[in-house]
Amino acid sequence: MTEERKSLTPERFWELYADKLDEAGKDPKTHEDYQDRTKWTRRAMDIAQEVLVEEGCLRLKASREYFNIDLIGYTTKWSEEKQKNREKQQHDWELKVVYEHENSDKWDDELCKLCHVVADLRVISSYYDFSKEEQIEDLLQQRVKKLGMWRIHRVPNSQWLFVFGPCCVCEEEPFRAFTIDSELKVVEITGDKKVIPGEWRK
Repeated sequence: MTEERKSLTPERFWELYADKLDEAGKDPKTHEDYQDRTKWTRRAMDIAQEVLVEEGCLRLKASREYFNIDLIGYTTKWSEEKQKNREKQQHDWELKVVYEHENSDKWDDELCKLCHVVADLRVISSYYDFSKEEQIEDLLQQRVKKLGMWRIHRVPNSQWLFVFGPCCVCEEEPFRAFTIDSELKVVEITGDKKVIPGEWRK
């Protein structure tokens, strides 16, 4: 496994994404945007794109709505000269990260769709009412088991990251992140940082 591939883990993406969410929370508009699905989708996409492209992050190239996927991160072997002269570009690139943002709890379709996409890391970001009796990890486990081993691990050496933000009725809860192990078990990714949208309130 290459060094580049080792850095594309669910844990690494979540660490970078949580840092960017925390940083965004310092802007007074962040909490206001979080209340509006359209505005927050744009903000979440911008934050995910920063994780993909910025220095100190994954340093990939990014494109939105390619393959009808919200955001992709990729590497290319194009030279700087060829990048300046697009008509002479050779199409030689490798898909590394696919990111889907669903601003409701209806993310079943994204889960199934990403099972069929060849990328090192597949990320779904969505929202959940953490005050519900059913735990998000149980719901995620049900949906993963429903699709089964063949689809979830159809792409060899590919990993999953699921990020769930609290819906507005429970915004004092933190974002939570999960991955899936080789046996289809949902595993929570924990870290030092707690990203809580209620704290963005200014």
